[in-house]
Amino acid sequence: MNKIYIQDLRENESIDTLFLVQEKRILETRNGKPYLRIRLQDKSGEIEGRVWEQANEYARHFKVNDYVRVKGLITQFQGELQVNISSIHKVPIEKINPEDFLPVSQKELDKMLLSLKGKINSLQDPDYKGLLNAFFEDKTFVTAFARSPAAKSMHHAWISGLLEHSLSLAQIADWVAKHYIEEGLPLNRDLLITGAILHDIGKTEELASMPSFEYTTKGKLIGHLVIGVEMIAKRAAMIKGFPEKKLLQLKHLILSHHGDYAFGSPKLPMTLEAIALHFIDNLDAKLIGVYTHLKKHASEDSEWSPFHRIYGQMFYGPEIPSDPDETL
Repeated sequence: MNKIYIQDLRENESIDTLFLVQEKRILETRNGKPYLRIRLQDKSGEIEGRVWEQANEYARHFKVNDYVRVKGLITQFQGELQVNISSIHKVPIEKINPEDFLPVSQKELDKMLLSLKGKINSLQDPDYKGLLNAFFEDKTFVTAFARSPAAKSMHHAWISGLLEHSLSLAQIADWVAKHYIEEGLPLNRDLLITGAILHDIGKTEELASMPSFEYTTKGKLIGHLVIGVEMIAKRAAMIKGFPEKKLLQLKHLILSHHGDYAFGSPKLPMTLEAIALHFIDNLDAKLIGVYTHLKKHASEDSEWSPFHRIYGQMFYGPEIPSDPDETL
């Protein structure tokens, strides 16, 4: 069966294709008849679907985060396309290509990993280099790190987004350290780069990467900052004689990189490296987040994006063309 992407759907088109279920609810019409409202997604977008007949029966066939085969007709309601579903059934995950349903980094995975390894090899501090190698020579960790998104929706919300974001921070951190060291500041380059690479490693356990970018129970109860510190402490304990002072400073970078109590940071940045990491993380996340928003909503009808609920404003992007096939 050929996959038909949501971005390519047209009104009055009959479809028989696969989707990922994002949301599912049994509701009632004004006459008290049950119907099923479903939110479906693939890597190109989302669309709402309705099951009007045998709603309760079909609802038993699948749950949220299942892959489903949908047959139906594309209709339009209040200016939005939706699927009038005639049948819907769960599809075994073994028959699915996950990259059809979740956005994927447009950057080459092997090149990103090679660049990250280059940054690790450039470190002069044997303790921080040894700690990073302890992580990135572990194939199980690398697989999880390389696949994870950096967020559920805000920025780098795609497969390999965590790697892409962490590499970007390491590259910015290298430049920032060089610049301010030349300006006479006693900035610890190796500590800053180590913090940049490890700042979000807790997201490998906070967010699921299959079948969708949902928060895990551990992520909801503890969060990636604390998870990350625990992961670092565990690896450091496996390295004989790892200096406690260096570990303490690195933990501080992880716990303070959100920069403010209001944004979930347990501590405020209290060192030069922590201040630098907070601002470069904020810069990368917001630039990519806003750019993704502008790309997603680019239109010939307006140079302005729709209102962004998280940032609380619209954005101006006259030079940004729409390209639904490009994640970044």
